[in-house]
Amino acid sequence: MAKKKVQTKTRRANNEGSIYQRKDGLWVGMISLGYDDDGKQKRKAVYGKSKVEVSKKLAELTNRITSDNYDYVANNNLETLMKDWLMVFKKAQVTPRTFENNIAKFKNYIVPKIGGMKIDEITTITIQKMLNEMQDQELSWDYVKKTKNLLGQFFDYAVDRKFVIENPMRKVKLKSQEHKVHKKNEYKAIPVEVRDEFVEKVKSHKLLKPLCYTLMFAGLRVGEALALEWKDVDFANKTIKVERAMTNVPKFDNDGDVVSRKIVVGDTKTVCSQRVVPMPDILVAALKEYKKIRESKDSSFVGNESFIFGNEQGELRSYGGTKTIFERFLKSNDLDKYDIHFHTLRHTYSNTLFEAEQNPKVIQQLLGHKDVKTTITTYNSVDKSYFDKAKSVFNEQYQVEEEQYSVANANDEELDKELERILKEKERRRKRQKDFEM
Repeated sequence: MAKKKVQTKTRRANNEGSIYQRKDGLWVGMISLGYDDDGKQKRKAVYGKSKVEVSKKLAELTNRITSDNYDYVANNNLETLMKDWLMVFKKAQVTPRTFENNIAKFKNYIVPKIGGMKIDEITTITIQKMLNEMQDQELSWDYVKKTKNLLGQFFDYAVDRKFVIENPMRKVKLKSQEHKVHKKNEYKAIPVEVRDEFVEKVKSHKLLKPLCYTLMFAGLRVGEALALEWKDVDFANKTIKVERAMTNVPKFDNDGDVVSRKIVVGDTKTVCSQRVVPMPDILVAALKEYKKIRESKDSSFVGNESFIFGNEQGELRSYGGTKTIFERFLKSNDLDKYDIHFHTLRHTYSNTLFEAEQNPKVIQQLLGHKDVKTTITTYNSVDKSYFDKAKSVFNEQYQVEEEQYSVANANDEELDKELERILKEKERRRKRQKDFEM
C-alpha cells in the first residue's frame, strides 16, 4: 500500500512572512511590522492569484521595511513621491527650461492618470495603457517618449531607494514613430514660390530685414540671433560665430509652478549648437547696412560686446516683443496667410540647401544639430518641386523609350483607322447586296 504524501509547510526566514492559500483560492502573505505602543503585534497582508505573485509582493514589502522607507512609501501615493524626486533631485540636474517641461508632463499626464495610486500598485500594464492613450490623443511621438523616459528615471530612483523591487518601465513599449498621424501641412519652410516675395517685402523693414536674413540665410535660431554681438560677425571672412543664445529662465515655487521669468543670455541649446556659419553676400550687405543705421543712433550700439539686434536702449531685445513686430509685419504685407514664423525661416535655410543637394552632414553642422537624423527628418520638408524633380529623372532617362512608344501608338492608331474603314466598307457592300436581292 502506497504511503500517503504529507504536505509540509516550508518555514520562511525571519521577517519574510508566511504564505497560505484561502479556501476561495486566493493566496495571502502575512508579514510582521513589529509591535505598537501597547505591545500588540502589527501585521501586514498582501494578496495575489498565485503563490509566486504573493512571494514577490512580500519580498518587495520586506525590502521597503528593512530600508527604513516603509512609512514614507506606505503613507504617500505616486504623485507625492515623484514630486519630491522632481523638486529635490531632477531640478538640480537639468536646465530650468527642461525642468519646466518635466513638471508639465508630470502634472498634465502622469498625475491625472496614475498619480493617486500607491507606487507598488503600478504595473507595466498600468503605464502602457497611459502611454497608449497619450499616443491616441495624437500627441507628438517625441513628447510621449520623453514622458516615458521621465517615468523610467523616477522608477530607477525608486528601485535604488528600495521603494519598489523592480522598475515597471522595463517592458513598456511605444508604437513606432512611423505610425504617428501626420498633419496635412507638413511643409515647414516658406514655399519656393513665396520666398522672393517675402525677401522683397522684408527689405523695407529696418530691424526685420537683417534679423530675418540671419535666420533665413545663416540658419540661426531666433534666440541665437537675438544674443549675437558685433564681435561675433567677421565681415572679412564672411562668417558668424554662434556661442550664446537668449532664453527665458523660469523661477519655480515649492509646487513646481512658474512664478516669474527672466530673460538671460546663456549657453546654446546644445554643445553642438556652438558653431561658425558662413554668410552669403546678401546677409553681409544687410548686416553692414544695419550696422550703419545703429551707429547713426548711438556709436555705443556697435561696440564689440553690443547686441546686434538690441532695443532702442541697446539692451537685449525680448523674444515676445520681437515676435509681435514680426506678426504685425506679416499681417500688414498680406504674408500671414502663409503661416510664417521665425522658425519657418530656419527651415527655409535647411530646405534651400537640401534642394541644392548639399551633403546632409554639412547641413547638420551648419544647423548645429547633434544628430543628422534630426536634420534629415525634421528640417527637410517636401513640396511639389521635389516630385517634379523626381519625375524629370525618369523622363530624362527613359526619353527614347517614351518616343518609341509614341511612334508605336501612332502606328496602332493608323491600323485601327484602316480596320474601321474596312468594316464600314464591308457593311456598305452588305447593304447594297441586300438591296439588290430585294
